Amino acid sequence: MKILIVAASALVMGIVLGLVWAAACRNAERNRRRKRARDRPASMERNTPRLETTKVIIWVCLLMGFAWVWCSYYLAYTDHEQIAESLSQVAVTEIIGVVLAYCIKSAVENLSKNNRWPDKGQPPENEPTEDGDQAAG
Repeated sequence: MKILIVAASALVMGIVLGLVWAAACRNAERNRRRKRARDRPASMERNTPRLETTKVIIWVCLLMGFAWVWCSYYLAYTDHEQIAESLSQVAVTEIIGVVLAYCIKSAVENLSKNNRWPDKGQPPENEPTEDGDQAAG
């Protein structure tokens, strides 16, 4: 019975903390949007940023990884050390792998967006060329 109470309280605590975190993130995003709307001239259109699918997948994988880590703590508490150890290793590997994969994807996107590749053509007029002079228009 004691194990059931600990498991139920851990589940309730996780749900409550998750809801508090989600509400705090939502309120922070609202405040940022309001501040941007105040600072923006009236002539500009309101373009809301779209949430990318990759970011949603990354967040889901990270949250699942953290949930696995907490489940491994519960298993260790209930004297299932071998299962808890292997679950912790898999969870930490998933967390590190997901974050590393996203960082590599983001770095490649930024390089592609900000570099002047040979197939992109000449740089714009206001950017200096290789010899230091302004590009002629």
